[in-house]
Amino acid sequence: MARSVKMTVNNNTGKVLKLRPQEPVHGKFTSGPPATIEASGSWTCTTRTSGSYGPEGTVTYETDGGNTTVEFYYNHPVGSGASSYRVTASPSDSMGYEIKGSFKGHDQNITFELYPIS
Repeated sequence: MARSVKMTVNNNTGKVLKLRPQEPVHGKFTSGPPATIEASGSWTCTTRTSGSYGPEGTVTYETDGGNTTVEFYYNHPVGSGASSYRVTASPSDSMGYEIKGSFKGHDQNITFELYPIS
């Protein structure tokens, strides 16, 4: 049964983020994450699977200097397992975030909001 996740990142940190390329654990991107996210920009990507597993993976970005990274993890399993999404910033006090959306249904639409910590 096909499952998809549409992920949107709203970057309100004031920092340009650059992609560290990597492949999903399960599934594939039907529209992949961009190479950069502007300092006040956003992006949307979609991942999908039609196999025994739902889409799962991590998308990682770093700041221009490489001193800060932010990981967006997604897991939308097939079956009765709960979907999970998380943001991991390193260092942990480099930015704040919120995860919004519905974690139910076959097709999920998730938004990651990034913001500076003052």
